[in-house]
Amino acid sequence: MASSKKKEETDLFDLLKDLAKNWKIMVPCLILSGIVGAFVAMWIRPVYKVDALLQIESKSNKSVGLMGGLPSLFASSSPAETEIELIKSRQIIGDAVEKLRLQYTATPTNKLDRLLHREGRMEITQLEIPWGKLPKDEKRGPWTAVAEDDSLHFTLFDHKNQKVLEGEVGHTYHVPYAGDTAIFSVYKMTAQKGQTFNVSKMDRFDAIDAFRGAFDVKERGKKTGVLEFTYQDIYPDRATKILNEVASSYLRQNVEQRNAEAQKTLEFLEKQLPDVKAKMDSSLLKYNTYRNKVGSVDIGAETQIILEKRNVLQQKLLDLQQKKQSAVRLFQPEHPTIKTLEEQENNLKRELANNTAATKRLPNTQQEVLRLTNEVDMSKHMYTTMLNNIQQLKLVSAGEVGSVRIVDFAEEVPYPTKPKKKTIFIIALFFGFLLGAAIVTLKSKFSNGVRDAHFIERETGFSVYAKVPKGNPKGTKGTRPLAVVEPDDIAVESLRALRSSLEFSMEDGCRPIIGVSGLIPGVGKSFISVNLAALCAGLGKKVLLIDADLRKGRLHKEFGIKRGKGLSQILLGEASVDNVIQSTEVENLFIMQCGVVPPNPSELLGSKHYASMIEELEKQYDLIIIDTPPIMLVTDAALACRFASQIVMVIEYNRHSIDAIKDGMTQLLKGNSHAHASFVINKYEHGHSDGYGYKYGKY
Repeated sequence: MASSKKKEETDLFDLLKDLAKNWKIMVPCLILSGIVGAFVAMWIRPVYKVDALLQIESKSNKSVGLMGGLPSLFASSSPAETEIELIKSRQIIGDAVEKLRLQYTATPTNKLDRLLHREGRMEITQLEIPWGKLPKDEKRGPWTAVAEDDSLHFTLFDHKNQKVLEGEVGHTYHVPYAGDTAIFSVYKMTAQKGQTFNVSKMDRFDAIDAFRGAFDVKERGKKTGVLEFTYQDIYPDRATKILNEVASSYLRQNVEQRNAEAQKTLEFLEKQLPDVKAKMDSSLLKYNTYRNKVGSVDIGAETQIILEKRNVLQQKLLDLQQKKQSAVRLFQPEHPTIKTLEEQENNLKRELANNTAATKRLPNTQQEVLRLTNEVDMSKHMYTTMLNNIQQLKLVSAGEVGSVRIVDFAEEVPYPTKPKKKTIFIIALFFGFLLGAAIVTLKSKFSNGVRDAHFIERETGFSVYAKVPKGNPKGTKGTRPLAVVEPDDIAVESLRALRSSLEFSMEDGCRPIIGVSGLIPGVGKSFISVNLAALCAGLGKKVLLIDADLRKGRLHKEFGIKRGKGLSQILLGEASVDNVIQSTEVENLFIMQCGVVPPNPSELLGSKHYASMIEELEKQYDLIIIDTPPIMLVTDAALACRFASQIVMVIEYNRHSIDAIKDGMTQLLKGNSHAHASFVINKYEHGHSDGYGYKYGKY
């Protein structure tokens, strides 16, 4: 686990080093993402969010219903979940949309004004365009309204940019258009002269959907019955007005819904009341007429008992039938409540039939008096009960306040909730960082550059003698090599390892000649040559450094020597060896510069004159180091190194593909296949896993 954790830390450290190294990629990505983030934060219109609180009350009305059945009609308990769905219904939202004219939109069109947050505002209350009168194949774009100088006047243009009308805020205009009438009205406008708005009318369903996108309602807390309404809009005053209208509309409809049943029952009773009163008057008239006809009739105790019992049974039956009638509107006929009421009704009817049979045993006069008296009592009871119910229903209707109470109305907020500019900017920078990291990672993944020394050795069969970290970009400091000026530099330490490896590889009797080349320009070939020569001279050897790059040689610059006669003049026969070789500030180190550029460098390096010159120099110097041109560009390097016993190819870390390295070494050894070849990785970067697992440093 410790090893795995250490590896993860190393990988992260390597990634950070890669990102720092590729700062030319990371910095533009961060700057670009920051610009995009700032633009997005400024482009998004400020959005204000307002809220309101409503309480859902669970209450049961204790009012008496029609003939005792009304309590079940007015009992109410509205769970918050149910109320939330009702609030989101088209009935509630649609009323608010239509009342506040939210299906009409006026959108500012100037992009610069939007970016600078100085857009105008226009609210329209009516826009009716006779689209049906226009040709079906005619392209229908938005209509536009342009503000005039005083924010009170505007000009309306149609989709073809033709003027339709010039109007004033607060007026409704009916203008002939396309053989019909176009209607337009602006309720409010705050704009600068010339600001343009696209005006349109949405379909009712689209307007409701748009409203739902900005509107939300949820229960605050759990089972509290307190609902929180929220609405978002770019104008805080409009958001407040809209939300308060939704809350008031819901409250109003809640009360109306709760009063609806009572109103229907009240209307029914008031219609029936005249008939019941007429029936009562008729029964009373019949009773009085019969008494006047037969005179006074003595009603015995038995008759009185039968009469009272009959009245009681009839009243119970009437009440039960009314309860059953009310229950039928709430339940199916198979419901147990209905079945129970029917059974009770049948029992009362049987008792009433028995009472009727007992009545028939009385004398005829008493029977008639009993019947008429019973009719009068029943009609009076029904009339009185109906009057009482009417009064109670009126009280219920007048006193009903619904099950909803507005706790807090919406109020304007001073600050927008969106956009969160700092958050947007930070997120944009984060995505810019990710983009840069992705580019760097892809660049590293798809790069053909080789970094692993073991991989090079395994694929080519040649050893890597040194991995030279980045040191001084030049081979010398002033006119002296880095190895002399700063002997403790980490690059010099690795070059000492190269010197030792080359010494061990040079067998007795082999020619003391080292050829140094590279694949392409800029890999640090001359840096390696100059400092290797200085280190070998430091061991007391007499060292000659030859600049064999006859085309673009630059070793004379490293030592502060003016370019003059050199190798090319020797090979052309224009100068002798002794006149060309120059001493340097480093003891035992001599240099032969490239000389004036000849017309045929390859032919000169491949000539017998070059071979005889090398043989002559071998007798004078302990070691000859030949700095050659890049092998991938010209064949000069192979020709210059054909007499070397040691050939060193300099490659740059993470720059060359393995195929290019193989091809370069093959080209370099074509003229000298018996030479001992090796590699030097220049500009090496530590921290990447390459199998060695150590770093250079001062001892």
